[in-house]
Amino acid sequence: MIRELTPDELDQILSTIDRERHFLYYSYLTIRRPNTIHFGQYSERGELLGVLAFLRGLPFHAFSVYPLARSFQIGPLLSFARTRLSLPDGAAGSFIVNGKDLADLEAQLRWTGPPRELLLMKHVREEALPLPSEGPQVQLLDASYFERIEAKQREWNAMAFSREELNYPFYGVTEQGELVAAGGYHVFTDEYAELGNIGTDVARRRRGLGTKVCAELTRHGRAACAEVYLNVLTENEGAVRLYESLGYEIVCKQYIAEFAVEG
Repeated sequence: MIRELTPDELDQILSTIDRERHFLYYSYLTIRRPNTIHFGQYSERGELLGVLAFLRGLPFHAFSVYPLARSFQIGPLLSFARTRLSLPDGAAGSFIVNGKDLADLEAQLRWTGPPRELLLMKHVREEALPLPSEGPQVQLLDASYFERIEAKQREWNAMAFSREELNYPFYGVTEQGELVAAGGYHVFTDEYAELGNIGTDVARRRRGLGTKVCAELTRHGRAACAEVYLNVLTENEGAVRLYESLGYEIVCKQYIAEFAVEG
């Protein structure tokens, strides 16, 4: 049986979930919950086998999956979700899962591209953050910058921020009135923060501007939130080394994958 889960059932899942092993789905249960819908798959005895969730408001089909039993089958859930959400034929979805869940699901899905390894990193060494230095200074960006931030994210081919995420703090560097580097948060709560994409204009790269923005986002996150995280592709070795130098460590190996929404 497949059906939509109730708020009480989501609260029950939240009480037992491991945030760092299921980082994306945790956000669907918490800060992103108002914009999500969750479908549960049940055994004949009423046991919850797993969950497929969908986040509204992004320019792509953003799913998250939470397997609970080896008998979990994602195909029927995708078929159910496609109908309920009125997704077009040939639609592609994406999600982020840990390595074990990927291994359990990969034979059940038709990938539209190879899954890419993604590292979840957590800030653990505050003393590693550099002090503000001379030169272009990182500043808090107010609402007047939002349209420029959105335009820059497209220019930098960065993952989109949802409209809600534009309400979180953004930091950036301006030169002669032009925004040349910026970054924000995908999640910003008392419990934890997740840094979003940090971009720098091509002509201003290799000057440490992205490092300055990342350090300020991390510093502000540490002051306001209990924990600070970020995601980075494993193949981006330079970025991984940079984040490690700023006090981050790897806490979970995940995969970001795109698949056909079919079942």
